Amino acid sequence: MTTVYHELLPESYLLLLTPGSPNAPEYALDYSLKCACRSGKPSVWVDCELLGDFLSAEAARTLWDFHHMLQGQHRQLVVVHASDGVKQALLKWRLTPSICFASTLIDAAWQSGLRLVA
Repeated sequence: MTTVYHELLPESYLLLLTPGSPNAPEYALDYSLKCACRSGKPSVWVDCELLGDFLSAEAARTLWDFHHMLQGQHRQLVVVHASDGVKQALLKWRLTPSICFASTLIDAAWQSGLRLVA
């Protein structure tokens, strides 16, 4: 299971994923992604920096499902700080068009078309 922390930002919804029990269902991730979808924000950023190299198959599938749901609403899911292992877990479910990956939160803002003010 992946424990999820969230932050509502002005133009996006940020989810921070952390490792949990590997065999538990992904209820927290599913619930948090539903909240992100209901927020009405144009972009949902999923920060995977704390996950290391592991993302369960269920978590990967859940992220793909919400990616497609958001696309249907002309919104975007951006995966941030994904290690090679996390990217591989997500790309196993590769459907078109692909999930957007960003190396940093600044890159996620750029991918989302947000204007940053210094």
